[in-house]
Amino acid sequence: MIVTLTANPSLDRTIQLAGPLEPGAVQAAESSSVDPAGKGVNVSRVVVASGAETLAVLPLADDDPYGEHTAGLPVRAVPIEGHARSNITLTSPDGETTKINLPGAGLAPAEAAALIDAVVEAADGARWLALCGSLPPGVAADFYVEVIQAVRTRAARAPRIAVDTSGPALAEVLACGAVDLIKPNDEELVDAVARLGLATSSEADQDTVADAVRLASTLVPHRVGAVLVTLGGDGAVLVDAEGAHHAAAPPTDVRSTVGAGDSALAGFLLADLAGEDADGRLRAAIRYGSATAALPGTRIATPADLPGGDIPVRRLP
Repeated sequence: MIVTLTANPSLDRTIQLAGPLEPGAVQAAESSSVDPAGKGVNVSRVVVASGAETLAVLPLADDDPYGEHTAGLPVRAVPIEGHARSNITLTSPDGETTKINLPGAGLAPAEAAALIDAVVEAADGARWLALCGSLPPGVAADFYVEVIQAVRTRAARAPRIAVDTSGPALAEVLACGAVDLIKPNDEELVDAVARLGLATSSEADQDTVADAVRLASTLVPHRVGAVLVTLGGDGAVLVDAEGAHHAAAPPTDVRSTVGAGDSALAGFLLADLAGEDADGRLRAAIRYGSATAALPGTRIATPADLPGGDIPVRRLP
């Protein structure tokens, strides 16, 4: 079981443009779609498509239109007053993606507490709990830390915990030093390390992979068990207690980057459930992330979409 928490869910409205985005112009669209989203929901969508067990925990009003789009996805909804936000994604034929993310519904203190209670109950006995995405208005930057502490102390069979967020929320998680995995991209990693005063972007190497390894190594193992860094076309890096590993991305005709990082995290967790070693988990992350990037709009990769061929993994000093 992989349980996910999406504290700030969204309905992703994706518009596929007929040509490149031209700010200020009137443009034709080829298609549009609406999908339930938020980073944790995206992870659960990938897990469901793979045939594995998942449960997506999220705040959701009974009359929220979001619920109409969750058929087939196991959801534990915690009632709130507000409605999920709508995010707008514009994708052009060359794969360039422009996103407009609205702030989302705020959580009252009682609603936030109920959400934590639901996560503790759902995560008891699970293999992984993934805390994903931005935080909604009304909760402090250390909300994920509250969730982590509640799960660690109140769940009889606490799972391993992965976190995919950014900014102050990620810095707070790293400061508490109680999670097994984080999944930033390269920019989020630079920001997190700088917020902790461990390094600055001015120290960055010219080599994206080497820089990701250097920065992630400042966090492992004292602040987090492992760091999975997604690097777009440069693949991904995994730094854990065994060392550093890099896998290159396969040739990919990128159509939309929406959900690619979420899919990479899902692939990593699925491979872990299957008993794969570090190299196998990294390969799965690359395959799922690349597969989603090759799909239009907000479509999420299924096993049938995964690229074939070998994904070489190299150990780094």
